[in-house]
Amino acid sequence: MLHGIPEEFYHGVGYCGVALYLGAYALLQTGVIRGNGYPYVILNFLAASFVLVGLTVAFNLSSAIIQIFWIIISLIGLTRMLLLDRMARLNDEENDFVAKIFPEFSKTTARRFLDHGIWLDAEPGFRITQEHEPVTHLTYLAKGSADVFSSSKRIGKVVAGLVGELNVMKKGPASATVRTAEPSRIFMISSEALVAMAAADVEFRRALESGMSLDTRSKLVAANKALTLQKAAAE
Repeated sequence: MLHGIPEEFYHGVGYCGVALYLGAYALLQTGVIRGNGYPYVILNFLAASFVLVGLTVAFNLSSAIIQIFWIIISLIGLTRMLLLDRMARLNDEENDFVAKIFPEFSKTTARRFLDHGIWLDAEPGFRITQEHEPVTHLTYLAKGSADVFSSSKRIGKVVAGLVGELNVMKKGPASATVRTAEPSRIFMISSEALVAMAAADVEFRRALESGMSLDTRSKLVAANKALTLQKAAAE
């Protein structure tokens, strides 16, 4: 206990620690955070630290021992996660993909996600989706372009980004046929792999859905802009 600081301050810090313990557990049980993620470990570290500070004016040996070991275990967990992130190396192509589409992925999560898929050098005419057939893969077009067909009529073009993101999680039917228009570089991951990873990791699911939603939104914005320009040119 430091000289000049009232006991009420230490009690308040201790109560904050209790609130953090309860809050972290509630967030875990409601699926907001996961047990092996940074937020949960950091919240537990702070909770134990705050409660330990509170114990300086209401000391209890057994409680202090628990808080000290809780802090040590949390630090070990944080160190482990940081080391895993440092060891999860991504090449330039992978870094570019993750930064553009899934910026919320940690390096460890990104490495796991990429290891479940495959990179391909696709020749012109490679079919990515078939209209009315289930979308079985999430595809990222890194280089090249693809034509979009509806009822055998070409209705658009994909230059970069995701293909199949709207229906891949439920294997819903594709709204259009998409085929590469030139030699292209693509990444593909199956819906089964995505569903399994999403079921096992709530934070991965949220980062995945966020990335897919942002990519879809950017396509809609680009399409609306192109339509506006076409109307302006026609007038």
